[in-house]
Formats: sequence, structure tokens, C-alpha cells
Amino acid sequence: MTLPASDRDPSADPGVDFYRFANGGWLDANPIPAGYGSWGSFEEVSRRNEVVLGELLQRAAAEPVDAVDRLLGDHFAAGLDLAGIEAAGIEPIAPLLDAIRASDDVLAVLPVLHRAGIFALLGWGVTADHDDANQNLLWLTQAGLGLPDRESYFDDGPAAVALRAAYVEHVAAQLGHVGGDPAQAPAVLEFETRLAALHLRAEERRDTDRIHNRFDRAALTELAPTIDLPRYLDALGAAAAETVNVENPRLLEGLAAVIEPTAPATLRAYLEFAVVHAVADALPSRIDEEDFAFYGRRIRGQEEQHTRTKRVIDAVGADLGEALAERYVALSFPADAKDRAARMVEEIVEEMRASIRTREWMGADTRAKAEAKLDAVQVKIGYPDRWRDWSGLQLGRTAYAANRLNATRFELDRQLAKLGEPVDRDEWEMPAHIVNAYYHPTLNEIVVPAGILQPPLFDATADDAINYGGIGMVIAHEITHGFDDQGRRFDADGALREWWTPEDATRFTSLADQLVEQFDAYTVLGDVHINGKLTLGENIADLGGLTLAQRAHARVAAGAPAVDGLTPAQRFFLANAGLWRVKMSDDLQRTLAGIDPHSPRPLRVLGPVSNMEAFREAFDLPDDAPIMRPRDERIEIW
Repeated sequence: MTLPASDRDPSADPGVDFYRFANGGWLDANPIPAGYGSWGSFEEVSRRNEVVLGELLQRAAAEPVDAVDRLLGDHFAAGLDLAGIEAAGIEPIAPLLDAIRASDDVLAVLPVLHRAGIFALLGWGVTADHDDANQNLLWLTQAGLGLPDRESYFDDGPAAVALRAAYVEHVAAQLGHVGGDPAQAPAVLEFETRLAALHLRAEERRDTDRIHNRFDRAALTELAPTIDLPRYLDALGAAAAETVNVENPRLLEGLAAVIEPTAPATLRAYLEFAVVHAVADALPSRIDEEDFAFYGRRIRGQEEQHTRTKRVIDAVGADLGEALAERYVALSFPADAKDRAARMVEEIVEEMRASIRTREWMGADTRAKAEAKLDAVQVKIGYPDRWRDWSGLQLGRTAYAANRLNATRFELDRQLAKLGEPVDRDEWEMPAHIVNAYYHPTLNEIVVPAGILQPPLFDATADDAINYGGIGMVIAHEITHGFDDQGRRFDADGALREWWTPEDATRFTSLADQLVEQFDAYTVLGDVHINGKLTLGENIADLGGLTLAQRAHARVAAGAPAVDGLTPAQRFFLANAGLWRVKMSDDLQRTLAGIDPHSPRPLRVLGPVSNMEAFREAFDLPDDAPIMRPRDERIEIW
């Protein structure tokens, strides 16, 4: 497999702008397609995967071979039946709207909404317990804002002011579409603003100590005495939860003071809008198009809607992810691909082991425990060993919004049933057809789905430079997450406890602070600064991941010949730059700068390589090349 020369820009100096040098030809030749806010390597792979998914869903709709196929086919067909959606109108959400309008007690309605996945005021989920990863724990989380993030409510800049004005118009329009009171829209914004004041900022939600707060039922009552959180838990169906984790105690503590002075009509309007927003794309076109006008065009920077087929494929993937993934991997992920990826993981794990053993800033005690944690990492490649059971889920072809709500209730019921039960270590938290990967700190596992193990990110027939520069870096990135500023707080068993010596923790934090400073200095769109604290974990994983993948590649590819005049090292770095190539709308860039824990993709290339001597040597750059940080300021953590 070659790296097309046409993707590059030979007029660019790799010592000045390596991202442009590696990707300039592709960037010039690939405008953002209609319906997208961004377009790059990950989107290309996703779209190719969607062709496979669309074909198998069409077959399931026409000739289902079993009960699960029928679920997939019926849901897909219902999503494409625009006439049926128009005929159903808002009937699928009428029971939820009626429940809101029949009660003046907003807290009494919350369990009904929350079981349907409509997370007004707060949210919840079930995950492995951070004190005992063999048990499940209920989390109460902050939720319930209609704007992209907390800061959108308080930013005095002209763009944010205009956004809030547009939001009021949007809320008013959607309330009108479901028989609510559009005149309440300004009051809804005021209510959400008071709610947002209680929210943690995006970077604060990355603070491990801040978001892990265990409360038993008596402590919950004391935290919010007028809300009766134990009653809420019982009504939700979480009676088995004797203790819960509260992500943001200040939110629950202050919730009553936000609710009590608010007029019942405003609270009803807030909840009605939450219902509409949650399922807008499954409702009649007047609601769907209004939702896109605000969230798609203004927030995500899309010129127009995705095709209906793509949107329904995405919805089926969200609602029936593993059922869809089971059929996808049978078509798109052969055994030899899984074997090749597994071998790469082994090589990169050994590189991480070498890194742990050679960190001069790490003492012997912490080093031994870090290596023990690495030994305990569970690796999941491709797809689960056991597929999920969908028995009991009822879907049809006549009510798409009802299907979406039923699927959400089914999933949330499944989560609640975990309480009091041991953690299922074989379970995946991401369907196998998704173009992504993750590290789970409480389970101490990395998961690399079949969806991302596709060309050009990974090719079982390609040479090592392509694969280590692409998916190898992703794998190394996820392994590094186990040792970033958050992951390092969890031990080999996934327990949140302090296992570093104070001296080693201080030295690690000093290195991390330098990375914060490096990324704080970057901007997008000229004046929008990157938040180095928000992106720290991903930046550590990007720097460590590229470093580990480069070292592993140099070892396994030693003596490999040049290809197309490029050395193996040059091909490795070019493949990695191609991994992060993207065209993105200004609106989406601006939105992501405030909420995304990942740095913009160009900086995921330029930031790490500016610290790497191996990159400088690969392209024979002078020591003071503009792309390189001064030698005494270069950062290496792992």
C-alpha cells in the first residue's frame, strides 16, 4: 500500500508546517461534502462502513432471517417512512407531554422522562464502581442544558449573544410545534442560565477527585433535603442502589433554589422542549428541520442535512448497536485482520513496558506498580466474544419516534438491572462497527472495534509504516490513557486510589503542566484559544501514543527498504499525519474548542511531532526548524 503523492503538498516545508506538507494535496482536493460539518480520514472510513451497514439493513427490511434481523429491518424501514412519520405527528411523544402538563411537581415527572433518556435537570448512568470494579455503581450526572456548554450561557462576546438569541427563537418554534407556549422561551433560557451556573466547567469535569463523590441514601437526603433523591431513585427503578456517585454535588444541592422561584409554566416549557429536542429527528419535518436549523447549521456548521438514509443508519446504530455490529463484522472483519491487529498491540504494549522501565522521573516503587497495571490491561480487538440479547424489545414499522423511545427505555432498563449484579467483563461500551476506540480506567481495558480497523487507518496487507503510523498510534494512544493525568489515578484493578509516591506524582504533574502550557498557546480561527487543561488527557495520549508507536515501528521495521523514495520513518510520520487530516467548518471548530477534550486534528499532528527528536531525524531537519520546540522545552512523558 502506497501513500499517494497527490495527498501531499511538496511546496510546503515539513520543517515549518508538516501537516500541510503531508496533507495539502488532499485538503485542496476534498471540500466538505454536503451534510457534513467536517470531512477527514475518520469520516471517510465511516462513510464506507455506512455503505455496508445500509446494504445489510435493506436486506433485513426486505427479508429478515431471524428476530433480531426483524428488529433491525423494521426500525430502518420506520425511519425511512416519511409519510408515516408525518401521519403519526407528535402522538409518539404525547404521553410524555401529557405527563408534564398534568403535574405542577417537576421532580415527580423526572423519573418518567429519565427512563426515556430525556435527561432534564440531571442525568444518570451505570458503570463499574471506582472503589470495586467488580460491582456496578449508579452515577448521577449534570445534564439538561440546550446550548452546547456551560460557557455559552455566560460568554458576553457577540457570537455567544447571537447564539442565545437564536436559541430563544428555536425554543419558541419547537414549543409552538407541540402545542406549548412559545412566549415561555425567554424564561426557559433564563432558567437554563441559572441551572448552568451550578454546572462544572468542561475542564473541571476532568478532575478525578472532583467528580468522584459517593453518597449513601441518608447523605443524599442531607445534600438536597427538599428534593427527596431517595424517592427519585426508587421511582426511577434504582431501588437496588444503596450508594451512588454524584458527579457534581453542587448541582443537586442548589437545584431546589433554581426550581422553586421558577413559574410552573416555565418549568413545563423547559421539560416540553427537552422532550422535543431528544427525538426531533424522528418527528415530523417541521420539527426535524427546525432542530437542524439550530443544532445542525448553527452549532455544527452543516450546510444541509445528512441524507435520510445515513441519519437512520446512525439512529439504528445508536439504538441497536451490537445487533448491527454483529452483522457488520461478519462481512467486514476477517480473522487475519484481527490477528494482525493483536500482534501490533503486543508490540506496542512491550514498548510501553520499556517506557515505564526507563522513565528517569519515576521511582522504583511507582514503576513496579505501573508495570503491574500494564500487565493487567485487558485488550479487546474487533468485536465482543458474546453478543447482546435483544429479547423483549418491541419495535415496529409504523412509529419511528416510538421505536427510538422504546429502544432507549430497553437500554436504560438493561443498565438499571445491572445494579446489585457483578460487572460483566465481556461487555463492550461501543458497538463494533464504530470508527473509534476507548480506554476504560475502572475496567483497565482498551477496546479497538472492527469499524476503525479498516483502510486506510489499518490494512492487514499493508506494510508496518502504514499500520503503525495509523491504527498503531491509535492503539498506543489508548494504552497511554491508562497513564495520563486521569488514568494514572486508577490502579491495576481499576480502583481509584493513590498508588504513586508523592514525589513521582509531583514530577508527572510538572511534565503535564508543560503540555498544558504548550497547547494553551495554540489558537484556531485566529483568536480562539485551545484549552490546555480540557485537552490535557488527550494531548498526553497523543504525545505518548505517537512516541510509543514510533519506537515500536522502528524496532519491527528495522532494515526495511525505502518505498517511493521515502524511508520507513518518513512513511510512518506521513501515515500518522494522514490519520488526522480534516476539513472543518468554522462553526464546528468554534463549538468544539469549548467542549471537546481532543485538540483540533491538525494540532494532534503538529503538537506531538514538535517534541520528537525521531521526527526531526526522519526528515533531516535542523535543530532550530520552526516546527520544533527548543530542545530544552521539548516534552516527553511516556
